[in-house]
Amino acid sequence: MTHYPFSNLSDLSFEFRTSNGIVYHAYFIAYGDLFPDYPEFAEDAYSFNLEVVIDDAEIQILDERVGLTVVAIFRYFFNSMQNVAIYICDSSDDRQLARKRKFDFWFWKYNDGSIVKEDGTAVIASFQIYNSLLVHKQNIFADKIITAFKALNEKADDK
Repeated sequence: MTHYPFSNLSDLSFEFRTSNGIVYHAYFIAYGDLFPDYPEFAEDAYSFNLEVVIDDAEIQILDERVGLTVVAIFRYFFNSMQNVAIYICDSSDDRQLARKRKFDFWFWKYNDGSIVKEDGTAVIASFQIYNSLLVHKQNIFADKIITAFKALNEKADDK
């Protein structure tokens, strides 16, 4: 089974359509401003987002090719081993735990061992926000990036 073809909308922005007619937009946004104390890797830090743009499907089906496509996009992203991705589980519809489980499953199933995943939870106003850090094992700052990510989650509710 192969991934869906995806097109580059811009440098780190992609779109793909499933066989069921659902269109996804997957993109990375610069996130370096969260790491002002770490200029050595801040410019390589991005958040990852996956959104449904068009959903004309009458029936939602489990589609393994969506996961394969997200993995292919991450492989493209990690062609630069210095890139760092943070995935925040959207909580706007109270489905953040389902998103976390799906993302965890994709990582477990498709990771080839080259990427390290560090899970975190930011607590803001007593609300838990699930997030994950993805960093290439060969990133020269990997240990420092993981430490900074953990610190970021720990101080999330600081005013």
